[in-house]
Amino acid sequence: MGVADDAGALRERLAAELTAAVVRAEKRLGRAVDRAELARRLNVSPSSLYAYLNGTTLAGTAVFDELLAALGVTGAQAGRLATLRDAAETARRLRHGRRGTAGRAGDEPPAGPAPAAVPRQLPAAYPQFVGREAELRRLDALSAAVADAAGTRPVTVTVIEGTAGVGKTTLALHWAHRVKDRFPDGQLHVNLRGFDSGAPVEAGEALYGFLLALGVAPGAVPAHERVAAALLRTLLTGRRVLLVLDNARSAEQVRPLLPGTPGCLAIVTSRNRLDGLVVREGALRITLDVLPRYAARSLLERLVGAARLAREPRAADELVDLCARLPLALAVAAARVAAAPTGSMNFLVTELRQAQGEAEQGQLDVLGQADADLDLRSVFHGSYALLPPPAARLFRLLGCHPGPEIDDFACAALAGTAGPPRAQLDALTAAHLLRQQGPGRYALHDLLRAYARELAGGGPPGEARAAVQRLLRHYLAAARLADRHLEPWHPAAPDAGPGDPADPADPADTADTADTAPAALPPIDGHAAATAWFDAELTTLQAVMAQAAATGGLEPYAWRLARACALHLRRSGRRFQRGLVHGLAREAAGRAGDRAAWCTATRQLGDAVSRLDRPAEARELLHEALRACRERGDDEGVREVRLSLVRMYASTGHHERALPHARLALARAARTGDPLALADGLTAVSQTEESLGRPAEALEHARRALELYERLRHLDGQAGILLGIGRCEQALGRPAEAVAVYDRSLALDRSLGDHYREAHALDHLAGAHAALGHHEESRALRARALTVLEALRHPDAAAVRAKLAATAG
Repeated sequence: MGVADDAGALRERLAAELTAAVVRAEKRLGRAVDRAELARRLNVSPSSLYAYLNGTTLAGTAVFDELLAALGVTGAQAGRLATLRDAAETARRLRHGRRGTAGRAGDEPPAGPAPAAVPRQLPAAYPQFVGREAELRRLDALSAAVADAAGTRPVTVTVIEGTAGVGKTTLALHWAHRVKDRFPDGQLHVNLRGFDSGAPVEAGEALYGFLLALGVAPGAVPAHERVAAALLRTLLTGRRVLLVLDNARSAEQVRPLLPGTPGCLAIVTSRNRLDGLVVREGALRITLDVLPRYAARSLLERLVGAARLAREPRAADELVDLCARLPLALAVAAARVAAAPTGSMNFLVTELRQAQGEAEQGQLDVLGQADADLDLRSVFHGSYALLPPPAARLFRLLGCHPGPEIDDFACAALAGTAGPPRAQLDALTAAHLLRQQGPGRYALHDLLRAYARELAGGGPPGEARAAVQRLLRHYLAAARLADRHLEPWHPAAPDAGPGDPADPADPADTADTADTAPAALPPIDGHAAATAWFDAELTTLQAVMAQAAATGGLEPYAWRLARACALHLRRSGRRFQRGLVHGLAREAAGRAGDRAAWCTATRQLGDAVSRLDRPAEARELLHEALRACRERGDDEGVREVRLSLVRMYASTGHHERALPHARLALARAARTGDPLALADGLTAVSQTEESLGRPAEALEHARRALELYERLRHLDGQAGILLGIGRCEQALGRPAEAVAVYDRSLALDRSLGDHYREAHALDHLAGAHAALGHHEESRALRARALTVLEALRHPDAAAVRAKLAATAG
């Protein structure tokens, strides 16, 4: 085929593509495209428009871009048509340049470009671009460095990476249009289709398009990929060209397309982590996350209009979160809202909220689109389908994890491996289907989680339930390990958990995990590590408890996890979370029909509610638990409920009603001879007598309790009773002795991480110092107490603040 034939074929192909674009536009509009109106919009004559559409004349680049925009051709399709137009233009120029010689026998096509070939292949930028300020600054600095170092700086490559739909192409094209004047020798663009349902664009095909755009005759393009890549590098030498290599699957797909000399800049976008380009080509890596909340809301405002957003502000905020701040999801949601009547944003939010967690008609269905490049499920599948099978399995199983984050040990439990599955995690982070939050900690946004949950539901029979059970086993074992480090003096829980030797017949135990090795536990090797683990995992543990409570046969995990978390929740002052956790445990035990577990959870919920300053509700819960324990003949449960009643009545100032319960609890402990129960009973009686104005009697009981706690090495009990001893000493007019005792209690509270009691120790210590005339030290101690209580958002802060105000000045 000669040059003239090539030019004609390219024009015919372009005409066919434009005709197809017109047909699609008419289907979308539901009417014929008015050619005369279209010509007026383009500021050309109707005859010129017909010539453009039938291929007899090539439109200039500016008019061609406007024509595509008017027909609704955007993104990758617009880039492909612009490349085709440029190729036809190059072939036309070469045909005219060789007129009179092309037909002679033996002539070879020229190996070099036509001198005037300056490609302008950038597709139109996304008009509603928002945010990404930090990324744009990094790109600006890079292009400035390239421009300033012409001829001296090595080739520069930038890789923009991120999960599907996060806006990589949008950022690349927005910035490319912003700086295209810095690259006067042209801009090349190709969509490599690395994650489309069809085959990706091969490097040789992309090279062919680039070389045509740079003026190489079609017949002169080398057939061998390496030779074509060398020719591209030759043509780019000494020129300033920007290359946008969009949607790359791998470094190997991109490498032949990179320039070889300074002055050019290649921007590569990919869903995969292209480590090869970073290591070998020294590429700058820019990783995109979902939009910050302010930028996501700004994008929604631009898409639906400020007036509409102002009419439904709360729905807009919730829609931003339900779309996981993912730009593609926001754009799809905005398109639905914009095409619907007023009030539709609230309707869409309701629809998405109801769809959360549903196996059928979930969020991805609500945000579904007919076009594959806009349908979230299809977009996500493009990345998932390329995963190795072990990594694909782990991604599916991540849909079984309900928490906002997951560590690598919990990933091992999901996967059923003895240790963290490093290779699978690396594959998922490389594909940007999982984000690494910190060392050994990972997260995926809510829409990816919804996709993973769908995949898990459609996986092999029993796979998801087995994974959930392994996960619950893991969290229970880790929580109990951490709890033992927080309270090493306490005897083991009587209801040893699933898989523990003491409980081989756990009702949640099933055969589907019997062949799986237990996953390794996180390195919790002391009090500080245990506290840190609970702090990091509490939100996840609460979500896991809710999952267990709602899953038939797995309810025991909910109340066992609640017991393992109880001490940390109390010490760390998490009053609301404490109430939620024990409420979940009570519901789970009630649903499972386990009366013993229900009694314990009800008592612990009563304790938690009492701390939330809801005494009537707490009293009702505790008396309900007391009746249930009596009905069951559970004397030990009755004793524990009585101690809870003592604390509840003390919090409301009804100490005379607390005293009988304290004495009955002590009598029960004396009958059993249990030293810990005896110490707890003595403490309850002592604190009640002290509150009733009998410090001498209270001190006697308190010293006996302290002796028992010290013998048991029970640090928590020692810290609590030392506070009582200090108050008694102070009430008896011995503030110096009180200071010494408070100091001991404060040291223990800090070592235990009990912030609430630390604040009260500081407050009592301040009172003792004030009694000794140490007023400056007293105010400093009380200010520290106030700081701790305010950090806990505890209502006791008001009383401490009032004391501090009374001594000011």
